[in-house]
Amino acid sequence: MTTPPPPGTNPYNQQPPAPYGPQGGNPYSVPGPPAPAPRRPRSVKGILKGVVSLVVIGVVVYGGYTTWFGGAATADAGDCLHAGNAAATGVISVGDPEFEIVDCGDAKAQFKVADRQSGTDGTCEDKYRRYTQGGSGRDFTLCLEPLK
Repeated sequence: MTTPPPPGTNPYNQQPPAPYGPQGGNPYSVPGPPAPAPRRPRSVKGILKGVVSLVVIGVVVYGGYTTWFGGAATADAGDCLHAGNAAATGVISVGDPEFEIVDCGDAKAQFKVADRQSGTDGTCEDKYRRYTQGGSGRDFTLCLEPLK
């Protein structure tokens, strides 16, 4: 017969249960998300760089739009145009004037579109100024009647 172990000892040599989790606690609890990092205050320089970037992008987009989708590109016979930065005499090519469609009664109106032809090899009568624009499948010729 064997003798019983002394009181307070483990007869089967088992380890006592460990506390729950690495630091103890409830084994069924889910740790929460980490606290967000504190936000850095925005600098004036960073804000100015952002504003300048937006302005530059806006100017580029507006310039591209008016070059390909506005002004002379959308003008049709009967429309009046203002040549923003040129007197527009003789044959006018892309980049010379920055055309803007205006009301024919407007004091800024310099030309009236007498005819619009597809392709850059269109011909106009001698009394008209000829404007051609080509590229990206938008080739056209405008015959412009000077208003002033």
